[in-house]
Amino acid sequence: MSSNIKYLFLFLGFSLFSNIGMAQDDLFKLWPDSTLAYANSAKSVAYMNAEEKEAIYYMNLVRINPKLFSETFLLDYLKAHDIKRDKEVRGLIQELESTDGMGILQPNEQLTSFARQHAKDMGESGRTGHNSSSGTAFRNRIEPLEVKFAAINENCNYGNEKGADAVIDLLIDRDVPNLGHRRNILDAEMELVGVAIEAHRRWRFNCVQDFGTKKK
Repeated sequence: MSSNIKYLFLFLGFSLFSNIGMAQDDLFKLWPDSTLAYANSAKSVAYMNAEEKEAIYYMNLVRINPKLFSETFLLDYLKAHDIKRDKEVRGLIQELESTDGMGILQPNEQLTSFARQHAKDMGESGRTGHNSSSGTAFRNRIEPLEVKFAAINENCNYGNEKGADAVIDLLIDRDVPNLGHRRNILDAEMELVGVAIEAHRRWRFNCVQDFGTKKK
């Protein structure tokens, strides 16, 4: 079992399309319609809200074509939100420009339920991190999932209500030395994902993403 335990304490609260300065159709005019539709793998699921589906949509776009994502959405996002190109941002751009495309993430109800349970627990308790409020470690939390999944990785993000904002935070991964959240999103071995965005007592919102690979 390979489990990455990672932490993110970035508290950006951006609103994507209210501030972006251009319509989504204009932003993605270089993307084929078929690619945009393909990336929207969670469109029809009933167990996620619109922002949770949006998070999967943007994670899939960056996985399909990292370089084009950097040249379109990411650069426009940085400009619209006046985000400086510091070391972490420059590193992200460089990595995306040199990363090959990979398969998309398919939504998974079991992983979503697992993510939602943790997001609600953290939100109600006001805690952060991967251990439960009762002290159960991440390694022990995932034991029920090991029957079906060969690998499980988890991202936690705080302060963002919008799915796209959480994804950009996690890709930049500021103040995270091993860039673990970015690694999870760009892990070609991951096939499935669950996303939950819930209210948080301290940080208003928290987003939990659980990635998985099914046992063969």
